[in-house]
Amino acid sequence: MTGYFPPGPDRMTLFQTTAWQQAWQNSWPPTLMQDPQFKLVPAAGAYQVRHPLKGLIPVSSLVACGCHAPLVGSMRSEYWHHLAPIGNQPPSVEGWLQRALPFIKHELLLPDVVLNSEDFPAIERFAAAHKLTVLQRNESIAYAVDSHNQSFANYLSVLGANTRLKLFNRRKRLAEMGAIRLVNMWPDSTGFIEQINAFHQIRWGSPCFNGMNRSFVEQLLPLLVADGHTVDLSALMIDDEVVSVLLDLTVDKRTYNLQGGFLQDRFKGISLGTLHFGYQIEKAFKDPGILAYDFMGGEGKNTNYKVKLATMSTQLVDLALVKSRWLALFYRLNEHKNRLLNA
Repeated sequence: MTGYFPPGPDRMTLFQTTAWQQAWQNSWPPTLMQDPQFKLVPAAGAYQVRHPLKGLIPVSSLVACGCHAPLVGSMRSEYWHHLAPIGNQPPSVEGWLQRALPFIKHELLLPDVVLNSEDFPAIERFAAAHKLTVLQRNESIAYAVDSHNQSFANYLSVLGANTRLKLFNRRKRLAEMGAIRLVNMWPDSTGFIEQINAFHQIRWGSPCFNGMNRSFVEQLLPLLVADGHTVDLSALMIDDEVVSVLLDLTVDKRTYNLQGGFLQDRFKGISLGTLHFGYQIEKAFKDPGILAYDFMGGEGKNTNYKVKLATMSTQLVDLALVKSRWLALFYRLNEHKNRLLNA
C-alpha cells in the first residue's frame, strides 16, 4: 500500500458502506423528521437542516445522508467520499455533487474531506464551474498504522521508548496481575455497549453511546456482519474482569477503531487503553488481509496518543460550498476577525 489510502477513486471506507448508510437512515431521520428544521432530500441522497447563524439568521445547509451536521448529533463520519453516476458515466464525486446541486439553498457541507485525495480538486473544479464559493472550515489530522509493508517487530522498533513500553513491554507486568484474555464479545452488542458506557461515564462524565447514536450502533453492527465485514467487540480481561474495550470494525482490508474505553489507574504504571491497542495492532499485522489499523481523526483526553502510535497521517477538512453571496461574505469576515483576535 502506498499513501494513506490505496490509489484510485473506488475506495470504500466504513462510512460509505451500505450498512452505515442504512443504519443512519433507520435511526436518525424517523426522529428528525418531527423537527421542522430538518428535511430529508432522497433525490440528492442528502438532508437539509436549518440552523441559526449567530443565533439570529437562519441558514439552510445541505448534508449527505450518513454525515453529521449542525444541530444533528449523529456520529462523526470521516473520509467523505460520496459517489453517484451522471447519465451513462460511472459513479463519481462530480456525479454526486451534480445530483445535490439543485437542492443547495445556502450551502452544501462536506465534512472530513481528505485534503490530498482526488476528491478535493474534483470538488474545487465543480464549485468553480457552478459559481460556488469553497471555504475550508474545521481541520483535523487522521492517523493510521500501515500493517502491510512492515513487520510488527519493525513497527515496534521505530516507536519511542516510552511509547513502546506502554504499547507492548508492559504486557509482562500486566501478566503478573492475572490471566490475560482477549475476547470478542460479538454478538453481545448490548453487553459491550453497557461496558463501554460504564467506562466513559467514569472517565468523561457521560456515556459513550446513548439515544439515537446507541440505536445507530446497535443496527450498524449486524448489518456490517451481514454484508461480510468484520466486527470485533474486543474486551481485554484480567481473570474475569473486563479492564478495557475497543470497538474495531474491518471494512475493505482496513480496521477502523471507532471507540474505546478502559479503567483508568486500575493497575499502577500500566496504561490499559494503550496496551489494548498494542494487542489489536499486532492482530492487524498478523492478518495478511488487513492493510492498516485506522485511528481516524481526533485526539485523546490528555494527550494526542495517536500521533505517537501511527505511521501514517492525512489532513481532513470540512468544506462548505456556499451558494449564498452574503453567507460567503459573512464567513470570510468572521474568519478575518478570528485571525486578528488570535494574532
